[in-house]
Amino acid sequence: MRIALTLSLMLAAVPVRAEWVKVGRTNAAVHYVDPATVSKDGNLRRAWAMQDMVVAAPSGMMSIRALQEYDCADGRFRYLSVSAHSGPMAGGYVLAVHDLRDTWNAGPPGTNQYAIGKIVCAP
Repeated sequence: MRIALTLSLMLAAVPVRAEWVKVGRTNAAVHYVDPATVSKDGNLRRAWAMQDMVVAAPSGMMSIRALQEYDCADGRFRYLSVSAHSGPMAGGYVLAVHDLRDTWNAGPPGTNQYAIGKIVCAP
């Protein structure tokens, strides 16, 4: 009984790894989304996205992770929370965290935001 309980507690403490899906690349970063994090509320969807920088910023930032909200009916998005990380793929130290309710932005075709929106808003 103790062994089963100990194993259960050990497994519960293991962090869940995100299943990042690459959606595009710019000169500055590779863009990802984690489809497993999509939550739905009517036409609104929320999901975690990430930018993995090609070169570290002067501040030491190598990646940015963001909770984004998509209005699937209007094809727009906004940021709800953003964190900057010292390591790639949202690893290393957290350098900054900002909770915000950004204004709505367009996600026109051909952009990484549009690609993320297509995944997040899929039925």
